[in-house]
Amino acid sequence: MLVRLPTVNRVALGVSFLFMSLTACAGLQPTNGVGSAGLQGIEHYQPMIAIDGARSVLPEGFKSNALRPRWMKSPANQNETTGRSHIAVAQFGGSSVLWFDLNNKKNKPPINCEPASSTNGIAIDRAGNLWVPDGRANTTTEYAPNCGSAKLTITDSTGEPADVGFDGRDRVYILNLNNVSGPPTVQFYNSTNGKQVGTLSDPSFKDLFGIGTDQLGNVFVSNLTTGNIGVVIEFPHGKMPGVQLSGVSLGLPGAPTFDSNNNLIITDWLAETMDEFSPPYTGSPTTAPLMGSSIWCKLSHKQSYLYCGDADLGSIDVYAYPGNAYKFSYTAGLSSSALVTGVAPAPPAAYGR
Repeated sequence: MLVRLPTVNRVALGVSFLFMSLTACAGLQPTNGVGSAGLQGIEHYQPMIAIDGARSVLPEGFKSNALRPRWMKSPANQNETTGRSHIAVAQFGGSSVLWFDLNNKKNKPPINCEPASSTNGIAIDRAGNLWVPDGRANTTTEYAPNCGSAKLTITDSTGEPADVGFDGRDRVYILNLNNVSGPPTVQFYNSTNGKQVGTLSDPSFKDLFGIGTDQLGNVFVSNLTTGNIGVVIEFPHGKMPGVQLSGVSLGLPGAPTFDSNNNLIITDWLAETMDEFSPPYTGSPTTAPLMGSSIWCKLSHKQSYLYCGDADLGSIDVYAYPGNAYKFSYTAGLSSSALVTGVAPAPPAAYGR
């Protein structure tokens, strides 16, 4: 059983952690007041903001947990042998995407790969290309497989890009944290030439966290409403209007991801749980504890493991799937002060049609 500070204490004590972590990350400083914990999330959720205005989806009250039992500290890597070669990870306070070799049994340090600045979620498409949002430049860049060169850069004209998803129809969906003309949106583009195809929005959109697609090409967006309820909005086949999943109500929702049976896997990183909902997402979920506060969790190619970026502990935590039992962590070269955010296995799990 995980040992954690009570939620209200984790939020209240976040002031000291926030000051240290943001000043340790180049160019970052706290700009908002710390929220207080409520029954349905953080009462006044405020993300962390860089000097230039780029936002992290992590809240101002975020507090690293130092009370984890000794037996839960990360053992040496016990990497799966599925033929997959890499896992990429972003850190909001880092300057590049890091790549780990999945056959790295001794937890060797990662290599620096593509440039990244104020980056939240990242994604790898079925062709192996890595997509990296840059929160400072308001761009999302596609890079060739295996730390390859830049291929396509999409400029975000409406807000700060923070996560990426695909639907299997040569479309890339880019989630925005800010919108100069109103609430945040999701813009989608032709992934071969970068031409904008459309926009997804919903009246409930306030604080967006992540985007995911199921095996049918339906698009799902996690959102914290003005009432501080974590919900997921489904856009059938990437089309308006969106429909709220009636069974999903979370404290702070992570990014949605789906297995081959279209089970929805999503974290509640306020409660530090992994929640799994079965279609049609109207019933109660099965839950399992998280090691720390993870927003982005991605399935391995064979869907036998979940990889979670753990901002709480500065690691990539690996869980067996199904069941979500903790297995091991990647820790080399990562830091809780740098705020581990998005992860992306290569090759990715199947998505869309």
